[in-house]
Amino acid sequence: MWVIVMIELIIGTIPEYPPIRLIAMPLSTLLWTFGTILLVSDIMRLMRIPSPIRLSSIPKGSVLRPAIYTFIEDVVAVDGRGGTAYRERLNARYEASHYFRQMLHRLTLFWGFGCEGMAIITTILVFTLPDEAAYAVGWSLPAFWVMLWALITWWYVEKDLKMEKEKWPINGGLGPNELPV
Repeated sequence: MWVIVMIELIIGTIPEYPPIRLIAMPLSTLLWTFGTILLVSDIMRLMRIPSPIRLSSIPKGSVLRPAIYTFIEDVVAVDGRGGTAYRERLNARYEASHYFRQMLHRLTLFWGFGCEGMAIITTILVFTLPDEAAYAVGWSLPAFWVMLWALITWWYVEKDLKMEKEKWPINGGLGPNELPV
C-alpha cells in the first residue's frame, strides 16, 4: 500500500506541471487497499481458508479472525504498549464471548465496505471535478469520512458492549464483569 502511494506521489511530483488528479489519489489508494484487505480476509475467514502467513498472533495455517481483531491487537499491544499480556487477554475475550466475535465481524464489514464505498466516491470525484476541486476533495473527503466512521464505531462499540453485559449468560463461562480486556 505504501509503495503504491509513494509511486503516485513521486510520479505525480516529477513533472513541471504535475498531474493533479494523480497526486489527489493517495488517500483513495489507502482506502481501496485497506477495504480490500478487510473484505478478503473476512471472506477467507467465513470460507475457513487457512491463513497463508502468520498474521500477528494468528499462526500460519490457522483459521483467520475478523481483520479488525488483528488491527486492534497490534495497535494496542505494540503502539499502546499492551504487550503479550494484552494479546492474551484479547484472545481470551474473543474465545469467551460470541457477542464480542459478532461485533468484530460487523466492524470488519462496516469498515471494509465503507472504505471501498468512500474510495469509489472519491475516485469518481477526483476524475470528474476540475483540478483544484479534485485535489481538495482527494485529500479532504476521505479524512472527514474517517472521522465520521470512527465516531460511529465508537458509538456502536459502546452500545454493543453494554448489550453484551446485559445479555451475558450467567450460568456459562465468565460473567460480564470478569471478561478480559
